[in-house]
Amino acid sequence: MPRLYRLARIFLLAHAALIATSIAAFRLIVNHPAPPWVDPVFWSAAYGIGMAWTGPLYIVTGFAAACCAWIAGLGVRRGSASAAAVVALALGAELLGVGTGFPFGAYGYGTALGPRVLGMVPVVIPLSWFLMLVASLGLAMRFRRGRAATALIAAAGLVAWDVLMDPAMSAAFPFWSWHQGGTYYGMPLVNWAGWLLTGAVLAAAALAVGGDAVRRAVDGRLPLALYALNGVFPLALALESGMTTAALVGAAAMTAFAAAPWLAGGLRIRATATAPLEAR
Repeated sequence: MPRLYRLARIFLLAHAALIATSIAAFRLIVNHPAPPWVDPVFWSAAYGIGMAWTGPLYIVTGFAAACCAWIAGLGVRRGSASAAAVVALALGAELLGVGTGFPFGAYGYGTALGPRVLGMVPVVIPLSWFLMLVASLGLAMRFRRGRAATALIAAAGLVAWDVLMDPAMSAAFPFWSWHQGGTYYGMPLVNWAGWLLTGAVLAAAALAVGGDAVRRAVDGRLPLALYALNGVFPLALALESGMTTAALVGAAAMTAFAAAPWLAGGLRIRATATAPLEAR
């Protein structure tokens, strides 16, 4: 489906542009007074519109890019069904988390990410799970393991993303907040266990419905581009807020996950090349 792949590239460019806009806004506008040459009423209205729409739109465009590539690889019926299953499971996990504290810990969302389902979970949050699952699966598939191992590796990629994202999105700017004490910028460490569990379930569901066609859907550069782009905004936000440790640790975690498939592949090639002939 060449048209869907072209749409995926267009949405990816829009995704990147909106991320760049968000970074510039936090650097120059958010928590800054109106410049003397700008009408305060206009500034307030533009500020409100920007805060209400830029964040949700950059998630939606990333989801659209991932979804187009996913459906192009799996076909309309299987691709739509598996994407819907992942989004529904992610929404269920988030509703359970906000409502009970399991499996992430006690937390709640603010209003900065737009409308919320049942007043609890922003509509765009399950979409962000899907787009980053596609990104993580694309990298996990490069290890060429079985389905169970691939699901766990993809879940580890989601955890690596959260190492960078969570401090930026809760401590640096409260897109959500923790209702209990935590050792990592106010976040309880059980949150990462929740991410690993939820990510593994989502990945297993995607692989079960998508089958072998998942490899085709996540082939190419799009997964790596999505993974990298969605690390850029929390990295910039953490640095802007003076959270150097969170920025360095999170960037290291995401970089290690992104580079691991190529490193593992190089090690396998080197081991094969140096093995004795009788062992080959």
